[in-house]
Amino acid sequence: MLTELEQLAAKIGRVLHHADTLAAENQRLRDEIARLEGEAAQLRGEREAMAADRELLNIKIEEAQLRIQSILDKLPTASDTRQLDLLGEGAEPHKAPGEHA
Repeated sequence: MLTELEQLAAKIGRVLHHADTLAAENQRLRDEIARLEGEAAQLRGEREAMAADRELLNIKIEEAQLRIQSILDKLPTASDTRQLDLLGEGAEPHKAPGEHA
């Protein structure tokens, strides 16, 4: 009977040791989950900030495109008689000094 009690005590000791090991592993996993949740929250915040920045940049691009189109709409076309003759093509060609016509 004493031997059986000793064997039972040894088994209980192993079970308790195993329970302690599992409890320690459980706590380690809880800590790891908490760390990963923190990282995920930080990444979510960064993603939301990037999405807001992207939206702001898209708005700025659209505004710039509208301003450019407005400027282009104001430019004279090739058929517009009001177009400036910037190259002086309608005037007499420029002669170099000493050049005869």
